[in-house]
Amino acid sequence: MTAGSIGMILDRALTPALLDIALRVATEAGGRKDARQLLTIALRDHVSAQEAEGKTKKCLSHVWVHPPEPAREMIHWAIKHQDIAPDRAVLHLGAILATFPFAGAVAAIAGRQLHLDGSVDSRLVREEARAVLGDRSTIDVGARKVITTLRNLGLLGGSNGHRLSLGSRPVVPRDLAGWMRHSVMLTRQATAVGVESTSRALELATLTLENVGSGGYALLEIHAEGRRPVAVARLSPDLGSVARSQQ
Repeated sequence: MTAGSIGMILDRALTPALLDIALRVATEAGGRKDARQLLTIALRDHVSAQEAEGKTKKCLSHVWVHPPEPAREMIHWAIKHQDIAPDRAVLHLGAILATFPFAGAVAAIAGRQLHLDGSVDSRLVREEARAVLGDRSTIDVGARKVITTLRNLGLLGGSNGHRLSLGSRPVVPRDLAGWMRHSVMLTRQATAVGVESTSRALELATLTLENVGSGGYALLEIHAEGRRPVAVARLSPDLGSVARSQQ
């Protein structure tokens, strides 16, 4: 990922409570035009009036209430099937990765450190993020906020200065595996992702994900690429009809 393709930067540390509020508003408001205003109202008891109207609201809305177009359908699926995930940290992380490719890039840097060293050095994460995504203060701040969000979700822990340990590592339910695979594909801004490689995805290093199929998830379909099965986004019925008519 290059600096030009990172999209919106996650510049607020999100907490489970705030993410739960955004998910609740998205669940209750659906596609209503006033959903973002309802989110502002819901946030006022938890953050300052400025944050309820400003960047905290903007980040939360980007995840659950008004996700970017590439992730919209899969976020709506998660809202409808949210009871599949007893541990909300799994659901929130998948949604953050899908809607913030920047957060996915930072999570992958942290995941690589976990695989190599068994821990995460937040200073090194920020240094690598600046080297890969752009040597700007906004990248540094955003990387810090992503790491803090992972800590808030209980996915990273420890209090040894900048050195963080692996947190609770919640299990991704089998029926959510396909959705989580879609999250990896979106955070990488890719058109396909290897089925077998998802369980080893660095972005998901803080989760426990077995190497399983799509579990009936309807927004991806599996194709053979040589001997390797890959998941790609399923065409909507309308798009599929257009594609067939052009063959």
